[in-house]
Amino acid sequence: MERKIMIEEKERYREDYQMRMLKANAPEGLLPVQGRGADQRSIYEYDVSGKVSVKAMYERSGMNQADLRHFLTSFQTALRETEKHLLNVNCILLKPEYIFYEAEKYYFCYYPPADQELWEEFHALTEYFVKQADYQDKEAVRIVSLLHKGTMEENYSIEKLIGECMEGEEEKPPEEKKKRENITYDTREHDWIAEQELGSSILRETDQMWKPVKHFLKKHKKNRWGDWDGLHIEEDEL
Repeated sequence: MERKIMIEEKERYREDYQMRMLKANAPEGLLPVQGRGADQRSIYEYDVSGKVSVKAMYERSGMNQADLRHFLTSFQTALRETEKHLLNVNCILLKPEYIFYEAEKYYFCYYPPADQELWEEFHALTEYFVKQADYQDKEAVRIVSLLHKGTMEENYSIEKLIGECMEGEEEKPPEEKKKRENITYDTREHDWIAEQELGSSILRETDQMWKPVKHFLKKHKKNRWGDWDGLHIEEDEL
């Protein structure tokens, strides 16, 4: 079933080069859009069929590291596609209600009349991420902290910041992740084996170290021998 959202602007609609570029090329990561005029207003309709908004998606559950990584990858793609087609990146809307999710990808509304600065909007979005992050997920916390702190710097680079966030542990395939979650270990048995191996290793090394001394003792064997560096030692104690 087709589903659309609509954004209105209180000015007469004009079919500019941006709309023509969007229709002719369908840049990856940007939602399909149709523009029209009605009663001195501009109306932009976006096809969001099969997708859910970020605002609705994370009202009840937190964003984990996989969600954040998918978002950053999708946002990076949208930025590159926008620049590739000579579109203004400041027209990408970054409010949670205008970002949509489907099958591990995020999609953005490109709104030609937008009067905003992308870098300021992205900072505001990171504040939303801080509130919505899953704080049981350490990697998610690392990412949102890095994003929020980075966007507070003057003239920060979005590309560089995304790259820093993606340097962490790679997301494991679902099958492997599930296997890892289901595996339990008997650490007592593991520790016992480690202790035995360590003990055997120490004994072997000690035996090798004392071989020359034992050889000397056998050559000069007596029933008992006395002090050696202040110690009284029996041969069989070696």
